[in-house]
Amino acid sequence: MPGMGEGEAAAPRRDPPGSSPGPGMKYRNLGRSGLRVSCLGLGARGTFGAGISDEAAERVLSAAYDSGVTLFDVTEASGRAEKLLGNVLRSKGWRRSSYVVTMRIFWGGQADRGLSRKQVLEGLRGSLQRLQLDYVDVVFAGPRPGPAHTEGLDPTLRLLRLEELVRVMSDIIERGLALYWGTAGGAPGDVMDTYAVARQLNLVAPVCQWAELPPEPRLFRQLGLGALTWSPVAPGPALEEEPRPHGRPPAKGGGRRQALKVGELQPLAQRLGCSVSQLAIAWSLRAEGVSSVLVGADTPRLLREQLHALQVLPQLGPATLQELETLLAPP
Repeated sequence: MPGMGEGEAAAPRRDPPGSSPGPGMKYRNLGRSGLRVSCLGLGARGTFGAGISDEAAERVLSAAYDSGVTLFDVTEASGRAEKLLGNVLRSKGWRRSSYVVTMRIFWGGQADRGLSRKQVLEGLRGSLQRLQLDYVDVVFAGPRPGPAHTEGLDPTLRLLRLEELVRVMSDIIERGLALYWGTAGGAPGDVMDTYAVARQLNLVAPVCQWAELPPEPRLFRQLGLGALTWSPVAPGPALEEEPRPHGRPPAKGGGRRQALKVGELQPLAQRLGCSVSQLAIAWSLRAEGVSSVLVGADTPRLLREQLHALQVLPQLGPATLQELETLLAPP
């Protein structure tokens, strides 16, 4: 199936010694890069809300790690989640090579947030300090989708801004502050242009994208950009909670997902012997170009329930997938 990448297999077991591998966890390359990530990742911002304690956060992260989850995603806009993740990683003492941390540079409209060289470097350094890490594996940066970022913008100025972004991301990688970089939230045309600018200037090109479902197929087919995404009905990054410039309403993606006809999925989920959340996660894993699907949980029980979606994957035959496409694909 399209979402199941070639060479997908179980990875060798990691620290801590003696732990049993998670049931059915699979690992995929992040796009066409050589970085292997668990096909299900833990979205720290969707997991560590204001009400969760450090002890509860540690229990969830430990359960995820022991179940084979290797990818943890945070955003610079949520410093508390970064601090919680950093504290747990430090206390556990897991080998740095055994997990992957991805983070997003915030693209909001506040004066001290954006994608200038100054803001990207200062934002990343602040995140590394809160995470207590020397580097992140992947840093995502890019404009929030929608016409507001390109409407009326002079084409030359637009390309200069893309060049500034590509140059600073290349510098970040050369300095060892990140190993890879990807785009976040950009329209397909912006992502294509960003990749082209990187190639034309012989700079480091993005290898992945932080994207809503379904990701743009040509970004995977033509550029090899793997997608880090989230289920349309399971707990995830909670885009609608991020600060919005100038009082704009939430992004359409969050509202669309909330308005899904979840009740219509229930009969199919019952027929397959799974929950609606597990069914949606399994469907997300089948989408073309998806490298990892983020889940969110504030208890180990909820986390294990979502990880059970891996057992649903073999049951998604062509007829079931077609039915799911009708119910879950965006209009």
